[in-house]
Amino acid sequence: MLRRTFLQTLGVAGLSSVLPKSAEARPERKITLAEMYLAGFQYHEGMRQDVAQTLREGATVYLMREPENRYDDQAIAVRTGDGHMIGYVPRDLNPVPAIIADQGVTLTAEIITVDLKAPPWERVAIRMYQVV
Repeated sequence: MLRRTFLQTLGVAGLSSVLPKSAEARPERKITLAEMYLAGFQYHEGMRQDVAQTLREGATVYLMREPENRYDDQAIAVRTGDGHMIGYVPRDLNPVPAIIADQGVTLTAEIITVDLKAPPWERVAIRMYQVV
């Protein structure tokens, strides 16, 4: 092996331990932002029998900003994977997630409890998170 080839190989090999691993090599992490019961569950599609039967612990639900909502300009709707509206992030918990979502960051949630016989304000609880 030529001296020059050896030194080039050594230089590249030496740097590889210092360079950060690519983003593809890092495992996905879920950063929990909040856990909450859904607001308004009883007024939306979650009360329909066909939709209620699909609500399962661990199921992913999607958070959709509604800046034009006439009742709350920081509203965040919660929808199932099929697009069914099942409620909202409670008003007292939505200011920070609304700011995050307005910056183009995708927020997701998963159902942590479902009890359709509970009082309306405690029927479905979700865990909101950001994937990093």
